[in-house]
Amino acid sequence: MLFKKLVRLFLIGRRTRSEAATLIHYFILNHEIMEQQTKLTSILNHLYPGVLITLFFIAATPILVRKGLPPQLSMLIAIVCVVSPVILLHLVRAKSKEGALSIWKLNGYKEKLPKKKLLLYSLGLIIFAYLVYGLTQPLNEIISTKLFSWLPEGYQVRNFEGYSKRIVVFTLLANIVLNGLLAPFLEEIYFRGYLLPRMKQWGKSAPVINALLFSLYHFWQPQIYLTLFIALMPMTYLTWKTQSIRLAIYTHCGLNIVGALLSLGMMLD
Repeated sequence: MLFKKLVRLFLIGRRTRSEAATLIHYFILNHEIMEQQTKLTSILNHLYPGVLITLFFIAATPILVRKGLPPQLSMLIAIVCVVSPVILLHLVRAKSKEGALSIWKLNGYKEKLPKKKLLLYSLGLIIFAYLVYGLTQPLNEIISTKLFSWLPEGYQVRNFEGYSKRIVVFTLLANIVLNGLLAPFLEEIYFRGYLLPRMKQWGKSAPVINALLFSLYHFWQPQIYLTLFIALMPMTYLTWKTQSIRLAIYTHCGLNIVGALLSLGMMLD
């Protein structure tokens, strides 16, 4: 758009030196070349953070449980010690490689939806996701029992039975901040803002593949793969269609915050 405007100004002769210089400067600052990734690279970049998170979770959870701390606290620590540094380090390296001026410039979806539409879309996607969760919960229980009964007990990260109320409340409060805000913000910047725009080689199936790989990235929750994929597919598609990373961030944060508040509310009841 900026390039077309600049060319049009030159063609119709309505330019001044300062106007052209300003437009050229603005174009250079805001038009970094987006490097596309091979399919294999894209798959690996989607999955490797989940491998690291899961390894940390498997190693840390037994230690915390022996100290009387719930498994979910292990996942919250992973957000600080694994998710944040791994994603930020990857983006910093990508920034240097692509010559971007900042990490935010790596984001390929900068369109700004009208506030009303943004909020309505986000609310609708959140409601849809919770309907999917409710409908697939019985199936998840069957999958967990029949296919993943061999997993350690710590894999049930929301199992607070047997822990002191004080520790559980602390965990759930930390969950609002870390899992409700920090983790989904970083994940959306990485998975939807950075990776999805670099999946053009997948064609129109890019949002489907992105949603699928993002679901598989949750190696520590294999029993809800189907729920994650169905629930997040519409959000991924709309983010791809509207090219608005804000839609993904609002929706993902909203989902996690509502879940965190419901968990806290049930505990305090």
